[in-house]
Formats: sequence, C-alpha cells, structure tokens
Amino acid sequence: MADVDRRGFLLATTAVLAAGCARVPPPGAATTPQATAAAVPPVEVGSDGSPAGVVITQLLTGAATARGRSAASADAGADWKAALDHGDLVALPGYAGTLWSALSTSDEPPAADALLGELADLVGPELGVLSMPHVDGGLVWLVTKETAASGIASLSRVRDWSKGKVAAVPELAISRGDGAPGLKTVYGAQFRFTEVQDPVARAARLTSGKAAVAAFQGTEYTGASGLVALVDTEKLAAPDPAVVLVNSAFADAEPDAVLAMNDVAQALTTDALIELQAQVAAGGTVADVAQRWLVGQGLAG
Repeated sequence: MADVDRRGFLLATTAVLAAGCARVPPPGAATTPQATAAAVPPVEVGSDGSPAGVVITQLLTGAATARGRSAASADAGADWKAALDHGDLVALPGYAGTLWSALSTSDEPPAADALLGELADLVGPELGVLSMPHVDGGLVWLVTKETAASGIASLSRVRDWSKGKVAAVPELAISRGDGAPGLKTVYGAQFRFTEVQDPVARAARLTSGKAAVAAFQGTEYTGASGLVALVDTEKLAAPDPAVVLVNSAFADAEPDAVLAMNDVAQALTTDALIELQAQVAAGGTVADVAQRWLVGQGLAG
C-alpha cells in the first residue's frame, strides 16, 4: 500500500486513513481483532500538564477504554515528538498553531485554512492529525470589568495607558507573534510582561491589581468572574484550533481506539472544555468529570 498524501491524513469523523502498511505497531498495540483491553497493557496518551490538556487527555483515554482499548494518561515531556514517533505515546492533544510554531522554521504562519495541512506535512508520515473543529485556544487579552468601564475596552487604547503597567502572560505568549511581540508592534504596548503559567493565578493577578491586563488561551478556565476581553481591532489574534496528534502505526493497528478519540475530538467544544475545568476546580476529580461528560455524549457506558 502506497503512502497517502500528507494532507490527506487529516483523520475524518468516520474513518481513519492509513498512511502505510510497513509500520511496526507501538508497544502494547493490539495486532488482532481478538486482542482486548484485558489482554494488552494500556497505551499512553500524552498531556502537556495544563488544566485543559489534562482534561482532554482524560477524555481521550476514557473514550478509548470504553471502546475496549485500555489507555492511560502520561506526561508528554520535552521530547514529545520523539515519543509519538516511536509509539511510546500513541496520541497527544495540542493546538495546531502552537504546534506549527514549535515545528516550523518559517516566521510566517500559514493562513487559517492551510494550517492543518501544513501541520500534517510537518509531523511527517509517523503521525496523523485529528482536528477538533469546535475548540479554539487562540490568545485573548482580558482586563477587569472596572478597567473596561474606565475606557480601556480595546487593544487600540493600550499604547499610552500601558506605560509602567504589568501584563501577565503564559509562556507561549512571550515569543509568539500574536502574543507579547505582536502587542508591542501592532498596538505599541509598553507593558512589562511577566510570565504566569497557571491561568487561575494569572486571573488573580488581574483581580488583585498586580497586573493590568493578562493573556489567556481561549480554552483556559480563569476561575474569576467579570473579566472582559479587549477588542482586537487590528486582528492580531490568530486561530489556534485544537488537534490530536496520533501515532500512525497505532492508527493502523487499532482504528477503533482512534475512532473513539476522534468521537471526542468532534464532540468537544471550547465552552464544554472550560466547564469541565470549572468542575475539576470545584473539587471533582478529572477522571470522574471526564467520565460524566463521556457518558452524557454517549461515548462511554
């Protein structure tokens, strides 16, 4: 069987497209229809450790397990690409624009309608890409309701106002074009940028007055009420749709498990993901919160 074109390896909602026949399945992958979750060790799905990433990974492992393929969450680590290529991880959720930035040598991001295809090219034949069309982790800049009411409701108003003030941002916003560099170049912002990785802690910087503005991924639960998104008049923000990278050999060997993950990818929305994080923050365990959602979506018994 010849390899399909890389752009054709965006896995659809109803089928897993094979990218070759000569692959060696990853450790623990079932190779016969008779293999069951009880007969083989769990495969591992990576997580970046963020609250949203932990929830998505649990949803993917729960759906695969419900379909009969035991799966467990694992720390993706710094060498996540190698782990995926080798099959140590069989899947990893992430964001297409962020992943493209990490893998590409180009300074010019692709157009939104070309992003998934270019990402598929970058990850190579070892990996496929499941799109998550209703989940977007693009950056937004938030302020308190009081700040917005004072007249700072748009990024176009921050040039002079930002002087001497602090902006709290996640690590990915430090160097990304639509993060701190873009805010400086496009809007003339003069903030002093400080990195705060935890989104709830970042929101607390705003509500306590320690930061004047903060950047968030659209999928992050802030844990604070009354925050307002600044209007992005110059369209600085770029879409960052969620995806799941899947080891190709695993997809070949166990298509049912990958189809179960794809069911999650197609059903999940940004609002639902934020609500699931809120439930965890309120005291629910990730496993229980994810299982309830899967059952509600008909993806687990």
